[in-house]
Amino acid sequence: MERTEDLIARLSGEGSIKQQGIARHVVLPLLLACILCFGATALVLDDPFPTHELRGWLPMIIKWGFSVSLLLVAAFALNTLGRPARPARLAMAGLALPFAYIGCFVALALIQGDQPFPGVAWQRCLLAMGIMSPIGFAAAILATRWLAPTNTHRTGLMAGFFGGALAMTAYAPFCPGEGAMYFMAFYLAPIMAMAGIGWLAGPKLLRW
Repeated sequence: MERTEDLIARLSGEGSIKQQGIARHVVLPLLLACILCFGATALVLDDPFPTHELRGWLPMIIKWGFSVSLLLVAAFALNTLGRPARPARLAMAGLALPFAYIGCFVALALIQGDQPFPGVAWQRCLLAMGIMSPIGFAAAILATRWLAPTNTHRTGLMAGFFGGALAMTAYAPFCPGEGAMYFMAFYLAPIMAMAGIGWLAGPKLLRW
């Protein structure tokens, strides 16, 4: 009978599938989720970057700086957590970077005086986050199941962050809402909710 240590070592080297299958089974679901979310927003919504003429590109850069960095950190962490013998401390520590980045802008906006809350189009923002976050989450879970995650709570957490970050990245260019309170209520709260769902559901969805 194969020892647990030997099994983990073998799975960490090749995942639950051979290397040549990684692109199809792991990368493809994530890529398809990105195409679906970005394509859907481009087809359904119009008038991208609605505030750039008044406020320039800085608000959009701030939003995307957070969501894209969180998306990349979550994807990297999923790949790391899916290979049991790889140390996950660096991947988990990287999660702090997007939140430290956005925390500086949120604090500055609150000190200077925030935009009126809740602002405009907040219902559409919540709807977009509520629809697209589960799509990205499901893709991340499906992709990671082809690997061999052992810490299913953390892996589910990162899948949730991936889903939320993907939804924000896809919708943010069409969002006229601005301000720290708007960001925390209609972007950050849905992202954290999706991450919490992932933490709780991870053990059931990622059993192998």
